[in-house]
Amino acid sequence: MATEKKRIIYVDAGENGNKEFQIALYDPEINLTSIIKLINITNNHIAERYAVLNAITYIKSKTLKKTVILSDNEQVIREAHIVKLCEKYKIKIAWIPREINIIADKVAKLQPTKKDDMFYTLEFIHDLIYPHKVENNPANKEKKVNTPNEVKK
Repeated sequence: MATEKKRIIYVDAGENGNKEFQIALYDPEINLTSIIKLINITNNHIAERYAVLNAITYIKSKTLKKTVILSDNEQVIREAHIVKLCEKYKIKIAWIPREINIIADKVAKLQPTKKDDMFYTLEFIHDLIYPHKVENNPANKEKKVNTPNEVKK
């Protein structure tokens, strides 16, 4: 009995010619490339995180089995939230050297193939997993609320 072969998904993030971050997904099994321009993302680490989240979303939407996400960002693949998601959905994730991830690296610099709405979907997923720390935003500082006795004065 032949064992089912693993489906490899390569991901990467990079800056395009306009200094905007983009993420790439490459599925060599079907020769699929997916490129998404990230809006208002100025940090490579966060862009790499979006690339992994995009791969998890892709794998789940296609109901792929025995999948492995390969990323050249070791820090992101070790994040607790990413590890838990991959465990929950039985997805393996591994680090590979940048030299091996050359296809996804090059693809990340090409013209986007997905519309902005895909970015907003990923942004929503990202914000659910990594909520913004509201307490650090000066605009959201707690305001003193007057009690009824203070209002009468």
